[in-house]
Amino acid sequence: MKSNLLPNGVAAGIALLIFGSVARGEDVPAGVTAMGPNPDEGLALEGWIVYPSLFIGSVFNDNIYSTADNRRAAVGVRVRPSIQAGVDNGLHKTTAYLSADAQLYPGLGAQSRLSPTPTTDVDPTNLTGRAGLNHIWSPFNDLDVYLTVDYTRQSGLFGSNFGASAPAVYFPVGYTVSASQQFSNQLSGSVAVEKKISDWFVRASTGVQYVAYDSRPSGNFPFLTASGDAQNGLSYTAALRGGLWLSPMVYGFVEPALDLRRYESAISDTNGYRIIGGFGSDLVSLFRGEVYGGFQSQSSEQNFPGGEVSKPAYGARLRYFPTPYLTFTATVDQTLVAAAAPTAVAARLGQWSPANLNTQSKLQIDYAFSPFWTAYMRGAYGETRWTHSPRTDAAWAAGVGLSYTFWRNMAITLDYQFQKTSSNAGGLFNAPTVSTRWGFAQNVVSAGVTYRY
Repeated sequence: MKSNLLPNGVAAGIALLIFGSVARGEDVPAGVTAMGPNPDEGLALEGWIVYPSLFIGSVFNDNIYSTADNRRAAVGVRVRPSIQAGVDNGLHKTTAYLSADAQLYPGLGAQSRLSPTPTTDVDPTNLTGRAGLNHIWSPFNDLDVYLTVDYTRQSGLFGSNFGASAPAVYFPVGYTVSASQQFSNQLSGSVAVEKKISDWFVRASTGVQYVAYDSRPSGNFPFLTASGDAQNGLSYTAALRGGLWLSPMVYGFVEPALDLRRYESAISDTNGYRIIGGFGSDLVSLFRGEVYGGFQSQSSEQNFPGGEVSKPAYGARLRYFPTPYLTFTATVDQTLVAAAAPTAVAARLGQWSPANLNTQSKLQIDYAFSPFWTAYMRGAYGETRWTHSPRTDAAWAAGVGLSYTFWRNMAITLDYQFQKTSSNAGGLFNAPTVSTRWGFAQNVVSAGVTYRY
């Protein structure tokens, strides 16, 4: 019996890709419903079914520099091309995807400000996007080999285009950035082999992930702040999952995993492990999902005092599609993520730690309520608790959208997104008088025309 399980550990977020385009929350081509793409609506090309789309419109952002004070609004141009392609010959199944989101603000560049500290903010014109490939090789009925490669460029924890059908990206070596918006580049790859033995299954997986952050807004006191490269680094993981189908519809599993995290700033290097167990199903009526719980730990490679952190691990990935045109997707994860930036000030304040505790939860609803009208609603919350400090950072995101197809290939699209971050960190030295000035709020509205093949 095929389990269709996906790897957890550092490459956990990559697993969501194989659930399909609707579960990922990407721009959905015409003909894609909760049950998956409709081949009759795609473009046949050399054995592939291709689903291209393009959005062009205007965008209004009431806080283009993502600042707590001295907010500046602007109107710009937004362009979002997207393409998904798939081929399946029984032995090999491949899905490739490419999407981008360009928000352009002509005439506006980097700016300097004095509050809350002297800072130069980055140019608001930028590009985010995602590209990748999933391949499944099934040489035998009881053996599957999975290969996944993904590149993602994203702003913030959830992405500046979260409310515009952006893919949900999981950052196992990232952390919630609250003082300002920050762009990151993530390159991930994983390989997994799954063997089925009667009602049992065994899956071995390994993965690697590299995350590089763009330079943050630069202050005049670089020795007090984290450098833009401090948290850049590689993460390696290996996991072994064993499971049993408890019924024709429900399976249980146990999965130990190891991971090594190596940063450009070697003081943050850590080794860790995680052991989880849970239940899942992809066969219960119109429901698919998995819930798990367990234990996780990270320890300092440099053997620093207090350099080990252990916390509970839990999560869920649930998908419910009661009709071909209505989909509910919910995820939650509690994970040990990157260490606090190891600056001299942070060390003196006791804020250095081999890992911090990050919780992320997301909910999205997609509904096509007529042949011409579609709508969606999404929300997310992320929180990072610094292990050796009372500091807590938080981020909220929400989005709604509406699309009206006035011609077979053309639709008018309206989108609204909201994002807010906060922190109790205060100023550079946790000064309570400026604590409310950490974080920012941002509203983005875009409207335009979407073309789909």
